[in-house]
Amino acid sequence: MLLDIFRLDGKIAIVTGAGKGIGKSIATSFGEMGATVVCVARSIEDIEDTAAQIRADGGKALALTCDVTKEDQLKHMVGQVIETYQVIDILVNNAGAPGRGWGPIEEVDMSRFEHTMRINLTSAYTLTHLCSPSLRASNGTIVNVSSALSWMVDKNFSAYAAAKAGMNQMTKVMSYELSPGVRVNAVAPGAIETPSLKFITSNPKLKAEAERWIPLQRLGQPEDIALGVLYLASPASSFVSGKIIEIDGGMQALPGSAIQDVIAKGE
Repeated sequence: MLLDIFRLDGKIAIVTGAGKGIGKSIATSFGEMGATVVCVARSIEDIEDTAAQIRADGGKALALTCDVTKEDQLKHMVGQVIETYQVIDILVNNAGAPGRGWGPIEEVDMSRFEHTMRINLTSAYTLTHLCSPSLRASNGTIVNVSSALSWMVDKNFSAYAAAKAGMNQMTKVMSYELSPGVRVNAVAPGAIETPSLKFITSNPKLKAEAERWIPLQRLGQPEDIALGVLYLASPASSFVSGKIIEIDGGMQALPGSAIQDVIAKGE
């Protein structure tokens, strides 16, 4: 059947940032489609919850704690996966956040800028570096989770935007370097209704303003991103590599000033 080409039966998949939001949705979707999912995040409670949900739905999962900004922890985590399963088939570099780099340029110094780069870009590069021998052996796939801010412009996001723009170009270069055996792609989410967006979703005026500048007139859901990642991780996209798929409700223009104004007024 046509839908079978989207299945991940027998695949070993690492998903970072799997404890909540987009990462949790990716992990549970992979589990439903037959993959054994290694759920990675800093909080053991969050990833145990994700792993438990996968198992409750009939899937297989392993929860491993790891701070992706720490190279030694990344090495240890990858070693545990190889020791347990002998192979890595899919890597999803989802962990990311503006971190300490959010704020005006005058306030974000080198330390804060580099912290944001480590969370969003350096960690993805390092984990790909560590997993690449196994991914080459398994003819695996890599999906990076970027952001609409990799190409859109908004205040206070210089560090985060730089990291995600770097991830886009890194995705393209890695796809060339790791071909033909390993496919590398990315998704670029827009405004997605996750815990990190609670400051908008909990405020009716902010939420209405956000939805106004999204052509499809709604915020995205984590499942919207998970389905895009599933496509790129599955055999359904076997002729796709080096691409960044924008999943953002059709956004084409800057959202920023209107929402920033509402925030500034405290409405």
